[in-house]
Amino acid sequence: MGNQELEFTISEFGKRTRTTVRTLRFYEELGLLTPAKRNGSGHKLYGFEDLAKLQQIQSLKFLGYSLQEIKNLLDNNSDAQNQLKNSLPFQHKLLTEKRNELNRAIEAVERVQFLLKEGEPITWTILSSLLFQMENELEQIEWVREYCSEEVAEQFSSLPKEQRYQMDLEMLDWLSTLKKLISDGASPQSPEAFNVAVKLSEIAMKHVNNKEELAKQMEKALQSMEAEPVDFKFPTILTPEEEVFLEEIGKSIKELYKAEQG
Repeated sequence: MGNQELEFTISEFGKRTRTTVRTLRFYEELGLLTPAKRNGSGHKLYGFEDLAKLQQIQSLKFLGYSLQEIKNLLDNNSDAQNQLKNSLPFQHKLLTEKRNELNRAIEAVERVQFLLKEGEPITWTILSSLLFQMENELEQIEWVREYCSEEVAEQFSSLPKEQRYQMDLEMLDWLSTLKKLISDGASPQSPEAFNVAVKLSEIAMKHVNNKEELAKQMEKALQSMEAEPVDFKFPTILTPEEEVFLEEIGKSIKELYKAEQG
């Protein structure tokens, strides 16, 4: 008799379970939740078993399973425990990765808010470059780990929030200067171009303890990459034009250094 009282039309069931009629119909289309009973008018009725199944669906959704994965689990209900045992480790890994991505996105939002609060002029072009930098920081640190020492990589990856925010401000100013130089048609041999290269080096080296050792490691890394073909492209905030401009500056600085040594 108790179960008989739990027979509701789709709209009544939706209100009592806080589920939209559209969602319930979608679940029925997928074969997830199909009420078997009907009233005298032919309308489908949801009962106690449907409520229990809806709770199962909602619980598995809470764990991050897709609707198709939930359907597969519920269709093999007799082996549900083993299926969960086998799939939960992967589900845990997937959710952890999503959480890490969300944390990185939240941090990026906070860093952009800080730049705006400081009143720095930001164009969409520069903002896109900065966001690319933030999005690929982990890949950049992995690159440093591969070609430099673990100690150097650790110094970059463990920067406090305040120092990271300060670097964002400095990179914003540096990017603006670089783009203006190129826009104005400046020569890579000009003093202004040399200053841009020096400023970038200062920003990169600022929070490293042993600057000379880092310079040696970076030079060795560049030589190693030039010596053997590498498919991997280092994530960069620069456009191809800006990369070429900086390379030309680097060549000019080397030639000037050789001339002075000679």
